[in-house]
Amino acid sequence: MITATPVGCLLETAQEWIESNDSAFYRFFDISTEDGKWLLSAAEADIERLACLPASVFKISLVHGDGGSAPRAMLKSYSVSLVTNVLSEIREDLRTSELESRIFWGLSEKDAGWLKESSFGQRNQIAALGRVKFTARDGLVRESAGERSDTLQLLLRVMNPSY
Repeated sequence: MITATPVGCLLETAQEWIESNDSAFYRFFDISTEDGKWLLSAAEADIERLACLPASVFKISLVHGDGGSAPRAMLKSYSVSLVTNVLSEIREDLRTSELESRIFWGLSEKDAGWLKESSFGQRNQIAALGRVKFTARDGLVRESAGERSDTLQLLLRVMNPSY
């Protein structure tokens, strides 16, 4: 298990949720069918390799400030708690090194600013309302499980999907 990093946690969670056909997968992850198939067949070493890249395999989109409140039961669900905790980790990274974290997660300046200033309750609320999306960066997750590429090749693919 590679849950030591937010990216590793997200990759393992996406794999677990797609395997079990959990509706939370479709609520929080926006990836192609090919990426989903790759996740189903990915070995732990493949997940670990992606978790160690110098840029996240996911970009984050947040919809905040629209109001609304989620039911109490939803606020305490496993999937919402997991996403809220990942957002909290990202928030701490933003406070330490904002530019690097924004690049790593593909965050807009507005989303990064909101995340830095948000309370735990606000992060929990947008997660419960389904206003957080982790979108795969083009071409990265689809690496075949059997193919081995070095980190530099993968980084080049992140920066230029046509590589």
